[in-house]
Order: sequence, then structure tokens, then C-alpha cells
Amino acid sequence: MTAANVVDVSEWQPTSIDWANLKANGVKAVVVRIGHGVTRDDHAADHIANATKAGLIVHAYHYYEGVDGELQYSVNNAKSLNIQPNVFYFLDMEGTIAGSWPSIFESFRKQWAGYGWNTGLYCSLSNYAKFDNATLVKQGVYRLIAAWGSSQPSNADMWQYDSKTGLGSYTSALDKDVDIAGKLIKEPDSTVVEPTDPNGNYTIKPGAFVGFDHSTTELQGGEMLVASPDGQNKIPKLSPDGQFLFNNNDGDNMWALIKPKIDTIKGEEGNKGDAGAISDKSTDFNNMTSEGHYDIRFSPNTGKNGPNEVNWGLLDVKVAGRMVVQTYYGDINANVYVRNCRDGTTWTAWREIKFWS
Repeated sequence: MTAANVVDVSEWQPTSIDWANLKANGVKAVVVRIGHGVTRDDHAADHIANATKAGLIVHAYHYYEGVDGELQYSVNNAKSLNIQPNVFYFLDMEGTIAGSWPSIFESFRKQWAGYGWNTGLYCSLSNYAKFDNATLVKQGVYRLIAAWGSSQPSNADMWQYDSKTGLGSYTSALDKDVDIAGKLIKEPDSTVVEPTDPNGNYTIKPGAFVGFDHSTTELQGGEMLVASPDGQNKIPKLSPDGQFLFNNNDGDNMWALIKPKIDTIKGEEGNKGDAGAISDKSTDFNNMTSEGHYDIRFSPNTGKNGPNEVNWGLLDVKVAGRMVVQTYYGDINANVYVRNCRDGTTWTAWREIKFWS
């Protein structure tokens, strides 16, 4: 004979349930309906408090109605009722539901998992056929399947086998379940262990998803490295052809690191008081705006915006507020040239400094 070790209750059951008697009759855990749509169950708080007081392990479920704001409400409601991490939180899907059942459930699963709840699906055996069993197993979804008057479903982690009769001193209709896999009847772990295995199959936390998937932007192509700030939209970071993709925020974050090197060649930076040898003859002097001394070679045939001096020379760059001053000391004839730029816009022409003997 099938014996229940879990019951699930809602506002349809009175708060006067004798939980101690149910425990004496073999019940070890209870799954409390805490909400439906965007409404809290009338008896949710009382059922949780009374069952906990009697020494039962308490889990929760939400009845899906498909109304606006329901997903966020289910999170807020569970948090306000102090549903702790590692407790099982089930989405009850039944009746007429528009849209893709797996997609709807997945949106709840991702969000709930981000708050540390173990996620579960609660549905009838006929409706379970709408889901891919292998996917749910891979994601660690606990499958509570209602199949009254039949044999135990092969895909169920927990089987709701009856809802017409009572149990113990409670004689009214009561949903009775068998926790086949045995996870609900164990005390939830009080600690939250952060995953450390990069190859593990982890659930997605809101604001912390980076992985290979398909972008939800207008970018077309195959699988790419994406980041998801909200756990739903996927922003591409590495395209299928190997290109890195940066947005404005990425640029802002990198600018502080790039700016000091923007005027250097091949990563060689000439800091104030230091000598930086630059042998690339294609140097654009307009980009040499970091203060410092540069031992540089310039050729008018290949370089840009330098003085009319071919060979090595010393470029001295001074920066003060809005003003950048370049002074070039030629290596062959000891000629000296100077120019400046204000507000980062237009450079003046080079002027040769004449020395009188």
C-alpha cells in the first residue's frame, strides 16, 4: 500500500490542521502553496509556521496564472515569507496556459535558482508530456507529478498519488505524495556553497551569466560568447568569427587603461623624465600628447605631421591644462622646432627656432 511521506496544502485547507498527528502518521515534509498569480495564499504564513512548529520540513509552491508581473511577484512573495535558500520551490502548471509551457517554466526556474532555491515542476502526468524530461533532469529540476489512481510515474521524483481522502485525524481531501528521490524529506542545507568548478552545470544567477549561447540582439550568426546582465537578454561579447565585441560601457571601462598608452608605439611609453626610443618612421606626431621625452626617428616620406627633419631627434612633450607643447631637437643639424595644440583640436604649424651666434 502506498504511504505518504509528504503532503501539499493551500488556502483550501484550514489552519487548524493537526500537523503533529500528520507527522505521527508518517508525514515528514509539507509543500505549502504560498501564492497564485500576484496574490498570496490566505493561509500560507500560518501553514508554514504551524508545520514548522510541529517539526515538519517546509517547502513551497506557486500556482501559475499567467498574469503580468507574476514572476517577480513569486520572488518577492517567497522572500517576504522567508523561504530560505536550498528549500524546494515548485511552479504548479495546470489548466489552460497560453504559450510554451517549457519556456514559461524556464523563466521561473532561472529566476528562482538565482536566489538559491531548488526548483521544481508540479504538474499532471498528461501535462508533463509537454516537457523534455532529459532537459529537466540535466537542470536538476525536481519533478512532482500528479497521477491519481495509477501506478508510480517513471519520470517522477515525487508522486502525488491521491487528493480525495484524508490522512490520520484529518478526514477532508488532502494531496498526498511520496517523495521517491528522498530530497524533500531531508533538512535543507543551511549553507550556500558557491560553485567553483568551471565545467559544472550551474543554474544561471541574475546578472551573472556568461557563456556560449545565441545573442538576443540583432547580431546574426552561430553560437557566440554572451553575457546576460538580467538572466534573460544575451549580449554578444565574442562573435562566431572570433571578433571581440565591445559596447560603450566596455569602452569607458577600458579607457582609463588605454589613455596613458595612446601616444606610444609598440607599447613603449615615454614618461616624464624618461627616454623612450621610438624607431617607427610612420609615427604621427599629432598623437604624441603624453608628457615625456622621446628619442624618435622621423621621415617626411612615411611619417605624419613632423618637422622637416630626417633622422633621429629628441621630441620633448609638455602638457599643462588644455595646452600641449611639442619641441623637436634635430640630431644632425641641431635644429629646434616647436608647435602647440590647445583643447585637443588644431595644431599650429611647426616653427623653427633660430639661434644667433
